[in-house]
Amino acid sequence: MRRAFIVTALLLIGVIAGACDSRHAWEGRYSGRPEGGDPAAEVILTLESGGKGHWQVAGESTPLRWEERGGALWMHLKSGGVMTARPLPGQAGLAIDLP
Repeated sequence: MRRAFIVTALLLIGVIAGACDSRHAWEGRYSGRPEGGDPAAEVILTLESGGKGHWQVAGESTPLRWEERGGALWMHLKSGGVMTARPLPGQAGLAIDLP
């Protein structure tokens, strides 16, 4: 009886710990190429915890801050520009609107 209680308690702690994950759904590394663009012009977007990240194109990297607003991702570049992105329905990707 005591062993079953301990196993149940450990499983419950594991479930609770998993539910308390602080990782945001947007966090991760995204890469792609512009439609109809140069195949060598790969874009890499890295979103880190704490709302920080990097935008990299053609080997040049720019730091950025990011936040979620109304289901969209807002990226504030260090240079002062702002880009928005939205999730692609049914895919693990983003569509980014460039100014």
